[in-house]
Amino acid sequence: MRHESPAALSARAERRSRRRWPRLLPLRIRHSILLVGAIPIAIATALAIASFGLLKGADDAHDGALRVATIYRQIVSAMSARDAYLASGSAARARYFAAFDASLSSADEGLEALQGRSFGADNDGAIDSIRENAGRYLAGMRDLARMTARNDMLFAEMDERLSSLIELTDEARRRQHDSNADVVRTLTDRDGALRSAQAIVDTASAARMAITDASRGPAGAGGGQSFANVRLTHATDDLGIALQTSGAGGDAEDFRTLAAGLLAGQPADKALDWLDRLLKIKSTEQRSLHDQVAELLTYTVQAHETEQATQNIAIATLKLGDRTLSAFSERDSKEVAEIIAESTRLSDTIGSLPISPLIQTEMLDALEMWRDGLAKIERGLSDQNAILGSMGDIAAIMLLEVASLNTTLSANAEEIGATVRQILLIGAVIGLVIGAATALFVARSISTPLKRLENGMLDRAAHGASGPLPDEDRRDEIGSMARATNHFLRELGKREGALRGAKERTEEALRQLKQTQWELIQAEKLASLGQLVAGVAHEINTPLGVALTTATVMSEEVRRFEAEARAGRVTRAAFDDFVERTGEGARLVFANLERSANLVQSFKQVAVDQASGERRSFELGEFTEELFVSLGPLIKRAGHRTEILCEPGITMDSYPGALAQVLTNLLSNAFAHAFEPGRQGLVRLEIARREAGLQLIFSDDGRGIAPHHRRRVFDPFFTTGRGNGSTGLGLHIVFNLVTATLGGTIAMDAPETIRFGRTPLPGARFAIDLPLAAPQHGALGEAGHS
Repeated sequence: MRHESPAALSARAERRSRRRWPRLLPLRIRHSILLVGAIPIAIATALAIASFGLLKGADDAHDGALRVATIYRQIVSAMSARDAYLASGSAARARYFAAFDASLSSADEGLEALQGRSFGADNDGAIDSIRENAGRYLAGMRDLARMTARNDMLFAEMDERLSSLIELTDEARRRQHDSNADVVRTLTDRDGALRSAQAIVDTASAARMAITDASRGPAGAGGGQSFANVRLTHATDDLGIALQTSGAGGDAEDFRTLAAGLLAGQPADKALDWLDRLLKIKSTEQRSLHDQVAELLTYTVQAHETEQATQNIAIATLKLGDRTLSAFSERDSKEVAEIIAESTRLSDTIGSLPISPLIQTEMLDALEMWRDGLAKIERGLSDQNAILGSMGDIAAIMLLEVASLNTTLSANAEEIGATVRQILLIGAVIGLVIGAATALFVARSISTPLKRLENGMLDRAAHGASGPLPDEDRRDEIGSMARATNHFLRELGKREGALRGAKERTEEALRQLKQTQWELIQAEKLASLGQLVAGVAHEINTPLGVALTTATVMSEEVRRFEAEARAGRVTRAAFDDFVERTGEGARLVFANLERSANLVQSFKQVAVDQASGERRSFELGEFTEELFVSLGPLIKRAGHRTEILCEPGITMDSYPGALAQVLTNLLSNAFAHAFEPGRQGLVRLEIARREAGLQLIFSDDGRGIAPHHRRRVFDPFFTTGRGNGSTGLGLHIVFNLVTATLGGTIAMDAPETIRFGRTPLPGARFAIDLPLAAPQHGALGEAGHS
């Protein structure tokens, strides 16, 4: 099968199109577009002119329907104002009457405006009927206002009469209350006098009995006569007190004189006669006071009942007033009739009260006048309800007529609108067909060369074809586009060549930069190994020197002892001294050589870890101790102190070489940048378990890191000590090893402590979170290079 490019296919399609759609006119695109737009506009203009007359009639009908709907709402508003007028107080009724008049006047004005238009004879007759009913409704409202004002006046008079009746009832109750108070005071006085008379009778009887007993005793009886005299003395004192209390002080003195005579031996007849006369008088007085107290008690009960009845009348009057107000508000004439009947029963109750005749007459007159006013209100409410019934009928008729008129006008508007829609639909179909044919012709004349231009550009983009696009010789907009596109393609080719050259140069520079970075990383690793070798040389030099010196001394001792042995001058003491010195020297040599061997083993393990980058399991505490021992020369040369706080028993399955490189770089960075020259500082390493892994806090008590440098400390080649020979790769290598090789994270501003309770150091703080088992990687060198 033969494949063709998009440009070839487009050319073949253009040839077929030219055979099917011959070029009739050499139109430019803007002329073609103008042709496509002008035809529908012409058709739309014709339709608009044809529909204008019909739409005006539809607008008139629709506007009339809207006006009728407004009139309907205004009539409903007038009905609401009428209801509010009835429900409100007399002070607010003028406002609601004005609202009613305004709503109904607006409705009448709207109806008058509708009469000036021609909506047909039936509709004009309906408008006249609505206006007539609106006038009747307004007249009814005015009659209702007059009747309501009359009822309000009657109700105000009734309210005054009811207030007068309540005041009279209160006056009767006050008078009865004062009368009751007088009765209570009289009863109290009579009760006191009764008690005083009773006391005199009792003490006089006791005195008479004492005198009788004293007069019967034999003369010279001795102790018995003395008791009778004491009894007579007490009885005399009690009677004197009772008489003094009742206000009869003279009688008290008379009896004391008679009693003194008796005690002096005088006869008792005179004293007994005096007491009998006193007892007769006081007994009679006692019986009279007792009867008076009984009568006063009976009168007190009756007076209290009268006062209670008066108070009940006041309460009943208030209830009748409340019921009257409720009935007046609800325009309930039946309830008013029942209130009149109850007021008649209340009159009978007032007439039966034992109160002041003047107040009783005034109360009955006030209640009678109130009842007469209530009867007038009953008739007024009946007339008012009749007016409301008539207004309700008129309003219902008006609403039905307005709704019917609105329906008729809306139907006329819909009918005209349907006719206009049919005309517009037919015209739209005709215009659509003509416009579509014209648009298809114009679209093919524009889209075909555009498609050819598009296919040419796609062919050049997909296959790298060169050469100018076709249709460059056209004199219309498409020809201008083709010429501009060809110019763009030529410029694009030139710039693509320049871009490829710049890309190749950039890639070469990037490759050289990566190579330089890798070489610097390897140099950092070699520098760490160099520091390790220096540590080996320094730490092993001392024990090996001591061992060599001791071996030299022992060799001299052996030669001296051998010479003395050959000469036969070796004594037992000299032999024992030789053996002791030789043993001590051997032990010294052994101890120093053992220390050197341990140091070599420790340095060897650290060196192997840093050089090989292999994965293994190791105890973290021992590893850090060995590492810091191997870095002893670096620490001593810097002159700073180090502190390791490690939780025991932490075993890692990781890359010790990478971890050693991380700690070495952090330590070197702290010694190089943390402390002022000449100041001894402290570097602390804290290690503890944390959740499923562990955390290392590396901190110092130096000057810290400036806030604007913190976000760049892990960037490659960033350093503040480039003048001192720093490369700026130390912390960058630390970041890569922690995140890529050890599978952890590192961050600035670590928490102050883990669990060791030490005072936090004020300088820089790095927090390293590591898993106990690192992810699988290649060698350390590969990780660092990556």
